[in-house]
Amino acid sequence: MSDHEELLDIKQAARFLKVSETSLRRWTNSGRLACLRVGRRRERRFRRRDLLAFVEEQPAGAPALSELPHTEGSHLCGLYASDLSRVNLAVSFLAEGLLPETVSYLAAEPEARRQIVVHLERRRPSIEADVAAGRLVLAQYASSARAQLDFWETSFAAAATARARSLRVVGDVSGGLGKRLAPHELVEYEQSYDKLRLRFGVGTLCLYDVRHSSGLDVLDVLKVHRDVFRYPVERLFS
Repeated sequence: MSDHEELLDIKQAARFLKVSETSLRRWTNSGRLACLRVGRRRERRFRRRDLLAFVEEQPAGAPALSELPHTEGSHLCGLYASDLSRVNLAVSFLAEGLLPETVSYLAAEPEARRQIVVHLERRRPSIEADVAAGRLVLAQYASSARAQLDFWETSFAAAATARARSLRVVGDVSGGLGKRLAPHELVEYEQSYDKLRLRFGVGTLCLYDVRHSSGLDVLDVLKVHRDVFRYPVERLFS
């Protein structure tokens, strides 16, 4: 190593890769990502070339959605072709967002919500405590786009007032507003929601059922979820 080679601490490396420090610790512990240990406390230090090499290995070794930083505020669209696929996408996105000082929201019709919570509990047995503590908010879609947007704005503002460090949403749009709105109205809703989530920095995964959507409708939905194309496609289409 060159005497002048810059070493990044874990916070700087997490920012460089746009992932959480927790993910970095897990990857270094497993040997997936190289790091150096310095000082008596054996703190992690990272070489830029090692981080760049790690990035170049993607998407074959890309992190799952649950390993992506929930503070990033991405607006993603997940496409599913079965009820189980919907569950897997939702659970993957929610699982590691249930942390102190964070609030996660799951918006879906009752049966879909029940299925997701059952599977989520298998990965996180403390799910009832998460709900009781307000770390996970279970909701059903409102009867109109305007009412739903009002719900999100009120909820996000309350969480921000309570000093939540980050917010995360999973919404089964197809099963909720998708049953009440025309395709072009759904796109308008997503455009309005996008402004709202940017304002509050909310990481969001909107779920759409491709079994009941035309190719053109899916294309229109993807256009308002531009962050989708920053991640490996196989992580979002199931």
